[in-house]
Amino acid sequence: MKKKIIQKAIELFNERGYFDVRMRDISAALEVSVGSLTYHFRSKEALMDSIYRYMLKTLEELAISDRLFQKKGEELEVAAVYMSYMQQFRFFFQDTLDIIRTYPKIGERHRQQVAEEINIIKNLLYTQVGKGTLVAEPAPGLYDTLAEVIWHTLHFWFARQAILGDTNPGWDDAIKTIGHLVYPYISEERKAEGLEIIPGIEVLE
Repeated sequence: MKKKIIQKAIELFNERGYFDVRMRDISAALEVSVGSLTYHFRSKEALMDSIYRYMLKTLEELAISDRLFQKKGEELEVAAVYMSYMQQFRFFFQDTLDIIRTYPKIGERHRQQVAEEINIIKNLLYTQVGKGTLVAEPAPGLYDTLAEVIWHTLHFWFARQAILGDTNPGWDDAIKTIGHLVYPYISEERKAEGLEIIPGIEVLE
């Protein structure tokens, strides 16, 4: 029953936004009493805590880090997998700031998760330098900053869509945006290979 409650809550949160859904809305959608719902989750905070744990478990099962470093040339495809994960829990990525302000314990865990994600991106960039795909860091700390900007682009893509009124559900624009961020640092040797480096982006002569 707990899993069923979590799945229904996520569905409603994605449709209406986290703060516009009450426990009674979830119980009504499940066709159970509020008492039955609070038997499993005594409060909305307890429910959100379980949902966040479920989010982390889902992300862990996707093995993003392993796929990035073990499958050569599939970095952007892995980014698309991550964004599909975000789509599954889009309410959280649209309302991140308000949620972590409301629930400080979730906020602390999320900050740790964010640090791990940024570190993965940093390591990936430096790995690409070692492979000759990217140039050596032009200035100290530049790739650290680039890693954070890439993370910002991914994490806040849904908020960006909402603000701009973009209803396109696809990830092509997001992937191309990441490609634009990385493109200036692709090595001349890699460009000279004449292969498509980033989907939808032609190599400039």
